[in-house]
Amino acid sequence: MKRLIFIIFMLFFITGTSLAAHADVIGTARLSLVQGDVVVQSRDTGTEWVAASINLPLLPGDKLWVPDDGRAEIQFLGGTYLRADRNTSLDITKLKKDEEGKVIQVATPQGRIYVNYRGSATGNSVFQVDTPFVSAMAYGRAKFDINVYENGYTEVSVTAGVVYVESQNGNSKVDAGNMISVRSDNYAELSPRRPRDEWVKWNLSRDSFLTGARTSSRYLPPELDVYSSDFDENGKWVYTSDYGYVWRPLIVVNNWAPYRTGRWCWINSDYIWVSYEPWGWAPYHYGRWAFRGGIGWFWVPPAINAAFWAPGFVAWIYTPTYVSWVPLAPGETYYGHGHYGPHSVNINKVNIKNINITNIYNNARVADSVTVINRETFVTGRPVKVSGAPANPFIEGIKVSPGRPEIKAGKTTSLPLPMKGVPQKSLPPKQIIETKETGKMSGRPVAVNRHESSFKTGKQVNPMPLNRIGYPKPVKSVQKPEVIRPQEQKATGERPKVIQGEDKKRRPVPTKGIGKDKMQKGQKDKPVILPKEGAVRSPLKQKEINKTAGHNGINGRQRIMPEEDTQKLHMLKKEFNRSQVQQGFIDRPRTMP
Repeated sequence: MKRLIFIIFMLFFITGTSLAAHADVIGTARLSLVQGDVVVQSRDTGTEWVAASINLPLLPGDKLWVPDDGRAEIQFLGGTYLRADRNTSLDITKLKKDEEGKVIQVATPQGRIYVNYRGSATGNSVFQVDTPFVSAMAYGRAKFDINVYENGYTEVSVTAGVVYVESQNGNSKVDAGNMISVRSDNYAELSPRRPRDEWVKWNLSRDSFLTGARTSSRYLPPELDVYSSDFDENGKWVYTSDYGYVWRPLIVVNNWAPYRTGRWCWINSDYIWVSYEPWGWAPYHYGRWAFRGGIGWFWVPPAINAAFWAPGFVAWIYTPTYVSWVPLAPGETYYGHGHYGPHSVNINKVNIKNINITNIYNNARVADSVTVINRETFVTGRPVKVSGAPANPFIEGIKVSPGRPEIKAGKTTSLPLPMKGVPQKSLPPKQIIETKETGKMSGRPVAVNRHESSFKTGKQVNPMPLNRIGYPKPVKSVQKPEVIRPQEQKATGERPKVIQGEDKKRRPVPTKGIGKDKMQKGQKDKPVILPKEGAVRSPLKQKEINKTAGHNGINGRQRIMPEEDTQKLHMLKKEFNRSQVQQGFIDRPRTMP
C-alpha cells in the first residue's frame, strides 16, 4: 500500500513539475505565420498530426512539419524569429526564461531554417539548433541559415553576427559571410557564403518589415514593442481621456467582438484562446478591452512592467448546455490558474468557495459583446445550434464561474482547427518520422556558453579540424528517397519501387543472331561488355551504331562479326577489359545467364 502511495505521489510530482515548467514558458513562442498545410504534433494531440493555426502557442516537445507547398514562422519572446522552408521537420526542444538567462533550443532532423536571433541582455543566453551531426549556437545577435539534407549533411551559413558550430570533432567559430559544411564522418569545410538565393532574400525582406521603425512603439510598453508591426498593419491608435492612447482594430465585420474569431483550445491543462486573426496575439493575451461610442471596440495596453501573458482575459459562465464569456475591461479582476499580473487572482492559492464574484462587467452591457455557444461546440469545434440559453447570461443574474470552465476536454478540444482535415500529401513522410537521426538529437545538452560542449557534457571543447576553401561551394545535390506516407505503407510481399537515383542493375544487350541456339540449350554465352552508363539499346539501334563505329569497337560497343572472327575478337576484348578494370575505367564484365 505504501509503495502504491509512493508511486502515485511520484507520478503527481513529475506531472506537476512538468506542468509548472511549461507554465513558466507558455506564451514565449507562437506560430506567427502559416503558409500551406503546416501540421503540428503536441503533448495534447499525442501521435496525431493536426492542422496548425496562426497564433498557436508552442511548448517544449511540440513538433512541426512544413510540407512541400508551405512555410512557417515562429516568433519568440524578445523579437527572435525562426522560419522553416518547405519539407522541413522542426522540434521545440527547450524554452527557458528566468533571471539567469534565456534559452531557446530546437532540433532540425531535415530541411532548411532561417534564424534571426535578437540576443539577450542577460548572461547564459543562447539560441541552439541541433541537427543530426552538429549543433549551432548563437550567443549574441545573429542571422544564420541552416540546411539539413536527407542524409544529415549540414550547412550553416552566417549572414550577420557570429555562430559557433560544434560536431563530434570539436567547435568552430563562423563569422558573417562564411559557411561551414559537415558530413556524416565529421569532415568539415569552411568556405565563403553563397550568393543570396530566393529563400534568404525573402527572410531578409521579412526581417526589415517586422523590425523597421513603427508608430506603435510609441504607445506600447517595451516588453510588447516586438509586436508593433501587428498593430501598425491592422489598426490605428486613438486618444481617450480615461485610458490615454488605445488601439482600435480595423474591423469590417458587423457585430464583431473580441474573443470571437478563434477557438478555446485545451493546451497545457488550460483553455487558451487561439485567434484566427493575424494580429490576434498580443491584444488577446495582454491588456484589456473596452468600448466607446464613436470609437467602437479598442484595446488598452498594459502599463510598463505590468505586461503579463494570460490564456485570455475573459469572465466565464457555463452550464450543462452552453458556455459563455465576455472580455474584461481595464481594472476588472481575472481569475486564472496562475499569476497573471495586476488585477488577477491565482485560484490555485485561494479557496474557491470564498470567492464571491458579482455579475457587474462593463463590457456585458455592450451590444453583441457576450459570446454564447453550445457546450458541444466548445468541446468538439463542431457548430451546434444553441437552444435554451439567454442571449446575454451576464445580465440575467446567472452565477459567474471563478476561472476556466471545468469541462472535460475531448479528443478534438486540443485542435486549433478541428474542422480542417489534413491532406495526405501534407503529412510528414514515414522515413522522416522514424529516422534514426532524430534519436541522436534528443537529450543533447545546451551549451549556454561557447566554452561548453553540446556533445560531451562537462568536457572542454577542442577546435574543429577544418578544410578551408577560398570560393563558395556549389549547391549540394542529394537525390530524394521515395516518399512513403504513414498511411501508405506497402503490403508485405509487394514488389518495391525503384528509388530514384539508385544504381540500376545492368542487363546484357540482346543482339540478334548471337548465342540464340546456345541460350536455348542452356549453355552460357560469351560475356557482353556494356558502356559505363549502363544504357540498354535495342538490337536495331545497336546494329546502326556498330556500322558507324567500324571495326574498332568505339566506346566499347559490341559489333556484329563473322563467326570465324568471334573467338579472336573475344580474346582481344578480354585482354583490353582486364587492363581497363585495373585502371577503374569500366565495371567488371557480366556473364549472360
